[in-house]
Amino acid sequence: MRKFSFYNDDKTIKRILLLKAIVYVISLIIGLSNFLLFLLILLILNIPLLRKSVFGRLPTDTKVLRKSGVLRFYESYEYLPKLKLDIYYPVEYFRKNVSSMTQNIKEEVVKSAKGIVLFAHGGGWITGYRRQPNNTSWYRYLVSKGFIVATIDYERGYKAGIEQLVDELEIALQFVKGIMKKQGVDRKISLMGLSAGGHLALLTASRFPEDVDRVVAYYAPCDLLDIWKSPSIFARIAAATTLKRLPNKDKYIYEKYSPLNSVNEKFPTTLLVHGLKDSVVPFHSSVKMFKKLRENGITSKLLLHPSGEHGFEFVLRDKRTIDIIEKTSVFLEGQVW
Repeated sequence: MRKFSFYNDDKTIKRILLLKAIVYVISLIIGLSNFLLFLLILLILNIPLLRKSVFGRLPTDTKVLRKSGVLRFYESYEYLPKLKLDIYYPVEYFRKNVSSMTQNIKEEVVKSAKGIVLFAHGGGWITGYRRQPNNTSWYRYLVSKGFIVATIDYERGYKAGIEQLVDELEIALQFVKGIMKKQGVDRKISLMGLSAGGHLALLTASRFPEDVDRVVAYYAPCDLLDIWKSPSIFARIAAATTLKRLPNKDKYIYEKYSPLNSVNEKFPTTLLVHGLKDSVVPFHSSVKMFKKLRENGITSKLLLHPSGEHGFEFVLRDKRTIDIIEKTSVFLEGQVW
């Protein structure tokens, strides 16, 4: 009976995968005439992944922290037309029981902060936004640890293309740096990103290493060709719509925009994080990047979670996940364990 049950389960899974593939093909055909409708179908088919990504939170994001109002001291800007940027200040880390952020307090916090982090959200370059609950969970954690956190929205990849997205992150980097200079502080800024955001952070760091302190990339596609070894149809379509090419037609464009191929001796100190069970971006993408960084003499660290899926830090509550999160904070502070 047990063998028969497993055989049936296996057949059922295959049928579901086949049906899902058929729906993708049909939606792709529809998408040729109506991309928004295609995108809607694509998102519906990935509801489990999106639910985890959008509404998950860190295991360190306790009820007490969420109610503390640690993110209430912030400023919003338009760093490019129709593109927003928020800067959160760790006022309560340095000043307790403060009701408002005066200019004097702001200057004190900017000078005393453990670091400045520019955060790029994930979403396959085609979805996501800066104030998603999962992203906000990271902001709360980092601000509570004494970091200034800047976070941006960037254009959708299917509209803009990959080059524009990198340009936008670089512009945001200079924008934040300019704001800090107005407070009398001229210091490098760390870049941090999740998934597609991690990819953009790594690429930006490779182009402007003189402006970047450190880089943190969680489950980022460091070699874009690795996406086509993934079972995730969402990841493949997101890459193809952002790069405007398929790898079998234009392999060069995938290689050009792979951070793996942009490593040089000036690359900033880097932390890579990945789950060994990642079904969206294969973990060996980060492993290859780590090896390339080491070959070029770059101080770098690689943290792997043995049972981590894509976005694992928003789902798992185990000791290893908490340890990775805490080491991320220590790394951004300037320490390498």
